[in-house]
Order: sequence, then C-alpha cells, then structure tokens
Amino acid sequence: MKRTTAIILIVCIMLCALTGCGEKPSINYDAKTQTVYVKGIKDYSELSLPDEIKDARVLEVQDDGFRFSAYLVMMRKWDFDVQTELPGLIDRTKKSIFFIKQYLRENAGAAYPSALAELPVTVKIDNSFGYQTDEEQITLKYNETGAHREFLYLLALMDCDSVGWEHLGYAWYVGTCINPYTEVIYEWPVVPELPYYSQCIAGGIDPSNVTAADYRTFYDACSRVCFEKGLTHWGSYCESLPVTEEPDFTRIRDNEPGDTLLSAFMAASFLAWLDEAYGFEQLSLFCFGQKTFDEAFGMKFNIAYKNWRTWITETYPAD
Repeated sequence: MKRTTAIILIVCIMLCALTGCGEKPSINYDAKTQTVYVKGIKDYSELSLPDEIKDARVLEVQDDGFRFSAYLVMMRKWDFDVQTELPGLIDRTKKSIFFIKQYLRENAGAAYPSALAELPVTVKIDNSFGYQTDEEQITLKYNETGAHREFLYLLALMDCDSVGWEHLGYAWYVGTCINPYTEVIYEWPVVPELPYYSQCIAGGIDPSNVTAADYRTFYDACSRVCFEKGLTHWGSYCESLPVTEEPDFTRIRDNEPGDTLLSAFMAASFLAWLDEAYGFEQLSLFCFGQKTFDEAFGMKFNIAYKNWRTWITETYPAD
C-alpha cells in the first residue's frame, strides 16, 4: 500500500514538473529593457500590474500554449489605459483563442485542423499586421487593441494559398458571431448615421447591450443594403466592396464563384445561413478546402446564393 502511494506521489510530481502546475506566478520588471514579464498567472482579469508599467515599453506574457506581447508605447497613443485595461484584454485574448480551438474541435468534425490548432499561439500588438505559421507556433500580429485577433487566427488555421470569400466569411462569422470573447463588441459599429441601422434595430439589436450573436444580424443587415445599393464601396471594404477588389485579401486569379458577388460581411451572413441549413461540419469542410461547394451543400453556388438572398430580403424589409 505504501509503495503504491509512493508511486502515485512520484507520478504526480513528474506530471507537475512537465506541465508547470507547481510554477509560482511572477511579475517582474526589467529596467534595462523597460519590459514587464508576466508568467504563471491563471486569471489575467485579476492581474495587478506593477507601478513600473507606466514607464515600461513592452509587456511579455508567457503561458502554457499562449504568449502575449504588447508594444505599450503604441497602445498609449491610442489613449489605452495600460494599467487598468490591459489585464482584461489579455484575459479575453487567451479565452478567445482557446474558445475557437475548442469549438472547432467539438463541431468541425473531420475539418478540424488538429496539426495547426494544437500549436502554441503568440499574439503580438505592434506596428505590423498579419499572421505567420511554422512548425513551432502560430504568430498573430496586429496594430489595434484586439479587433483582428480571431480573424487572423482563423485564417492561419485555414492555411489557404489564396484567401477567398469563404475564408473571409468564415473568419468573420466564427470569430465574431460564435466566439463570445470577440473584442469587436467593444467597438460596436452600428450608429444611426449608417445605412443599415434601421434593419439592425428591426432585427432585434439593442445598441446599448450588444452581444457577439448580434453580429449575425449586423451582417444580414449589411447584406440587405448591399442588395439595394450594390457593392459600390459605400462603406468599408468589408461592408460593401467585392472580395476580388479587396487589395489585402483576395483571390482574383482563381475567380471562384461568389468572389464578385460578395463582400466580406455578406460572406459572413451567407455562411451563417449555410451553417444553420447544413451544419457546421459541412460548412467547415468547404471553408477548409476539403469539399467543393457542391459536395458540401448538395447544390450549385448560384442556387444557394439566390435562396439566401430571398431569405435576406424577406427577413429584413427595405426602408
């Protein structure tokens, strides 16, 4: 009995050594590099940053499967209160990445990109924008406080040679409609001056109490106005510019069906409709390139597009 207990104790000690469960939290400031190092924190929302954060230029977080690096000088220029707002941002960022990974694992079925999804993720807020993937990690870089982290992560997981409407739509749909930790909730874009405001209100959105799920209605409303005004760039390129005309993320060479008919937000609305009708696994198999549109949904793109457009126009009446 004693021998069995001793063996269990040894195994537990070894597991703790391997997983870092015995590691004590630490928050240190290196005055030479003006860097705050944070390690071993379980709940970043409760993180209390040292007074030196006011002088620090960089903050580095090291965690199991997650790292966070922030160029604080730049963030202060955005009127971002580093000491009070940064802990919450770090906490939401980690939860957001892990939520997306878990959701895909549970719902994407055979489309789940296990090799990429199990890689550690490094999030960097600096003066660059984009994502990099190698054998060791996925690195997400953006120059805003958080609006694009899920977008970039999902594009990295799809690992496509050229980005088309389905990849853009999937990134916005999963990253902002399904994921409850999306940072864009804190930058809600629907104001009375915008052309789709009345459709959003008619769709049940309360601008004073916005949730991630409201983004589905927002994308539907944008699509409704696109049908009335055309894709003539009356808003941002995500709202009203055809995917093939977008300079940063495009697939002009392939000219796949839908590229000239959809903006990024329209694509998010269309994919949400396909998800509800055919299921998330089929949607993911298509967006991850494992099935063609016909194979995933049993119909041609133009037929599905027509059915979706009919549903949009009936659900969201014009002004």
